[in-house]
Formats: sequence, C-alpha cells, structure tokens
Amino acid sequence: MKHPLRLPFVLVALVLALPIVVGTQAPPRKKLLFLTHAALYKHTSLAPAEKSVTEWGKTGGFDVTTVEGYKQDSNNLDLSFLTPEYLTQYDGLMLMTNGNLPLTDAQKKLLVDYVKGGKALIGTHCATLTLYDYPEFGEILGGYYLRSLVPMNLMAQGRIGLLKVEDQNHPATKMLGSTWPLDEEFYEFGHAVWDASKPTENISQVGRLHILMPFSRSRVHVLLSLDTERMDLTGLQTITRGADYPQSWTVNAGRGRTFYTTLGHRDDLWTNDPVFRAHVTGGIRWALGLEG
Repeated sequence: MKHPLRLPFVLVALVLALPIVVGTQAPPRKKLLFLTHAALYKHTSLAPAEKSVTEWGKTGGFDVTTVEGYKQDSNNLDLSFLTPEYLTQYDGLMLMTNGNLPLTDAQKKLLVDYVKGGKALIGTHCATLTLYDYPEFGEILGGYYLRSLVPMNLMAQGRIGLLKVEDQNHPATKMLGSTWPLDEEFYEFGHAVWDASKPTENISQVGRLHILMPFSRSRVHVLLSLDTERMDLTGLQTITRGADYPQSWTVNAGRGRTFYTTLGHRDDLWTNDPVFRAHVTGGIRWALGLEG
C-alpha cells in the first residue's frame, strides 16, 4: 500500500536537517606562503621545515606554497615575485628568512600593509634576523635578534633549557602544561635602538646589523620565556638568572595577527618532534584565524 504523505514528511525532514549539516562543515582552507630565503646564514633545518609545514597543513586546515628560497645564492636572492597581485592569493605569510633581504621600499611596505590589512604573519627561528633596515617590519614581527643564548657546542652536548609557558590557553601552547624542557638555540632580542655614539652596542651577533626597533613586552603577548630561576646555568655565562628572555609571542598588527617562535634551529624538531609540531601548527592556525 502506498503512503502519499510519506514524501512530504521526508522532504520536511531533509530541510530541517540542512542547518545541522551546514553548521558542521569545516571552514574554508587557508593558503599560506612559506619563504626561506637566507641572506646571512643557511640553517640545515630550512628544507625539513618547508617539507614538514607543507605536510602539517594537510590536516591543519591550510595549504602551503614554498619556493625553496633556501636553495638560492645568499648574495643573489630573487624576491621580485613579491607583488601585491602575488600576495593577494594568500591568507598568510610564513618566514624562516634572515638578513636585509633585497626588497624594494615598495615591497617592504607591501609586507607591512599586507599584515596590518588583516593577513597572518608567522615567523620561526631566524625570522627575527630579517629586515633590520626596515623597523616597521620589526614592529609587526615583535623584535630583532640580538644574540644566541646557548652556544652551539652546548647544544651538541644536549644542554636542556626550560621554557615557562606564560599562556596555557593559546592554541600554540595549550598542549604544553606549565613548562617545556627543550634542547634548542634560544635567543635574546635587542632592548634599545642602536646609537652611533656606542657603535658596538645593539648590533646583532650574526651579521653585525644595527637594531633600530627595540623589543618590549608592551608590544607583544608573550607565550613562552626561559625559566632562568629553575634552569641549570652551569657554563652558561650568556644567561643571567632572573633576567627576562621571551621565546615566543603574538602581536596584534592592525587587523592582522603575528605568531613568532624562536624554536626551529634543529632539523629533528621539524621531522620528529610531535610537541614542536603542535606548537607551530597551533600558532599557524591562530594567526590564520582557524583557531582561537
């Protein structure tokens, strides 16, 4: 026996179900451009970083474009492709670059306007050694590298640092608990503007570049810092117990978001460390507006 009322009931049920289906759809995937051009020093972790971030994006909600900038001659870098038309394809820019990159004044302004206009900026490790000659960039990134706090020979010995998690709710740090022990190259950032009357102060340890924009906690939201009160500082004359050494932060840059972490010097962090992966992926997702 046929039921003439069954079809209307089925249609009504489908219509009522539509909002539920739409509401559970994944957000649109974001597009991220990852640059690794090195004008000062080529980290061996640049290739693993590009490969890993591309892979992480597959499940992280973002598609990654790389141009293998690290393969270019440091004295002959080509960044001419960075135009407004090119950048507009992407929701965010990730940097593991260093040095005063060969960008025109218009390109430097483009990067700053791009982020302030609502796009994401993600910096890992040596990104804070980028564009010392354009302090407006330093303002949206948060600071400039002054020196390394852990000598390379001590890193090779497995000297463990201790990171204090200052924000346990942020997507980049919520998986860490209150502390994170890690063997890594940590940074100190410039605290004052270079002064010609004191030519040896406030210049970067790598590249000897002038720091024209000082780091300040008032400019950033710190996520991680070195817990110098609890670290074993034996042999580390570079670190002062009780001093403030932020290692990861965020910046609200106009309508855009910046996430930065000093971490990423070691190749194996990119290839084999799930905690580091969660830290960086969480920061990327936050900056892209996918989380938090």
